[in-house]
Amino acid sequence: MHQENANIREFSQPLSPSEKLRKQIRAVLLVMSALTGVVAATAFFIADAKAMLAALCGGLSQIVAVFAYGRVSRFEGIPAPKALYAQFLMAEIVKIVVSLALLVAGYIIFGANALWFAGAFVAALVAYLLVLISK
Repeated sequence: MHQENANIREFSQPLSPSEKLRKQIRAVLLVMSALTGVVAATAFFIADAKAMLAALCGGLSQIVAVFAYGRVSRFEGIPAPKALYAQFLMAEIVKIVVSLALLVAGYIIFGANALWFAGAFVAALVAYLLVLISK
């Protein structure tokens, strides 16, 4: 048929590792944001506005941690395996430290609404794991 006119070049080129990572991080942030919104809306309708704020901060603590991971783990081209490993290890450490710091800060600030804060925190973490498993 007309295969010489078909433009399949964009589909046949594999994504670079950095592009794959960027796409995964975008998907994770989108799902985490949606789930955080659902938990915050639930908190508002069941409890009050302060519970909604606590839920938003709980989800945002995970979103900020994943965003920090994405910024630290950026690379251009294909780095050496040891450098790539070191970069991802550093990104994981930053993600864990940011996540724990925001979790502790949230419990200190939202002591009475810790349940909603922790609920959104866990929901965002589950969203993170589900997106990574599905990809």
